[in-house]
Amino acid sequence: MTFENVVYPAFIKREEEGFGIHFPTLLPKYGWEFSLCSDHTKKEAVQNAEKALAYLLAGALYDNEDLPSQAPIPSELVTEEMELISIKTSYSDYAKEIEEHLPGRHWHIYFNRDEKSNFQAVAYKNKQGFWDVKIDGDLPVKIEQKKLLQLCPTYPVVCTVRRRAEAEELFDSFVLRLEKL
Repeated sequence: MTFENVVYPAFIKREEEGFGIHFPTLLPKYGWEFSLCSDHTKKEAVQNAEKALAYLLAGALYDNEDLPSQAPIPSELVTEEMELISIKTSYSDYAKEIEEHLPGRHWHIYFNRDEKSNFQAVAYKNKQGFWDVKIDGDLPVKIEQKKLLQLCPTYPVVCTVRRRAEAEELFDSFVLRLEKL
């Protein structure tokens, strides 16, 4: 797991407390609206962005994903308040810190991606490098243990997967089968 001298497009924008660094093509769901990091000066914000980007990319690799696209920010979406910049980072610059934090990394999986769902799971990486998806707490429905084990012999582990998308799909499938019992 490594990357060196990768460059991602971003923009810097004045915020209430200083300057925020946004990665809209890297984080399309919220990168236009929310900054990945910020600080009082542009220089400090850029330094924070280099580190935050390294953590984000290392997390993707740790999650068995590919590095995200380095797609440019479409010029027609740039406004006067945005200053386009490129953020360059390397794993080696933050390797020690990242390696201390990654082992505790986990995923929260929600039925149909609804964070208010009663059906939730948590995934932790196992020694083989895959993710064990386990029910988070008790099931919100009453079901006989025998039927539950017929449905899922590895309960409370619902599935073991390589990638998050697999975990979400298999967890949704588990919940749908559970609701039919």
